[in-house]
Amino acid sequence: MTCLLKMRAMRDQMSVNERKLADFILENTKLLRDYSSQQLADVVGVSQSSVVKFSQKLGYKGYPSLKLAVYETYAESARSQSGQGGGEGHFGQPDNPLSQLGQKKLEVLENTAGINEAENLAAAIAAIRGARCIQVSACPGSVAVAKYLTHQLLELGCWAVFVEGEQVQHRMASSLRDEDLLCIICDFGGEESLVDVANHAREHGVKVLSLTRYNYNAASIHSDIRLFVVPADENEDMQRLLFRSGQLHLVEGLVSGLLARSS
Repeated sequence: MTCLLKMRAMRDQMSVNERKLADFILENTKLLRDYSSQQLADVVGVSQSSVVKFSQKLGYKGYPSLKLAVYETYAESARSQSGQGGGEGHFGQPDNPLSQLGQKKLEVLENTAGINEAENLAAAIAAIRGARCIQVSACPGSVAVAKYLTHQLLELGCWAVFVEGEQVQHRMASSLRDEDLLCIICDFGGEESLVDVANHAREHGVKVLSLTRYNYNAASIHSDIRLFVVPADENEDMQRLLFRSGQLHLVEGLVSGLLARSS
């Protein structure tokens, strides 16, 4: 996962000063290598300690490490673009609505692939494969994705069930045992209703797998295995459409992993 992708994904959970720093870095990536931490603080209008804390929040020891990571990401992106030679295929047609949507979907899929570590995907696949029973629960906006996942798991011979309604979900979670798995799927809200279900299941020794938006949220915090989708930088309606594409890509990635290990 690149540092710039992490900044974009975490932006909505940042403080005002952190957002100022993220926005400046994202808009001036190429120039950051020429800024000291004090210069960056001055131009953004925050304290030098805010720059250091911001770097550490992103997982770096300090600002020099963050600056190096930003420049390496920029250089890699520049090399990648120069190697494309302008061959964008059908997605490079700016007047074609399908091309425009395809380009936006491609960005979401790439970001989703970049933000999920291979170890977490492997752990999710192993948990699904080893589960006796899999309960799939979802917030209202992700019901269609949850049903799709359940269908795919049933097709693979897994014992999977999707239930709607908080009371039914609680009763189902109470019947799970430590060899079972609870999978919770959520998009832009409503995950709070699934937290009690997750905690109820964990009291019985059940492992919890979450597929949610990045960054940590109520659902992912109460999960054992966390997978994420990065929201697109679009208006709300388009954002939901693209987010669902990311969710489906993640689901199909899990299914693909299960198929690969069974062959």
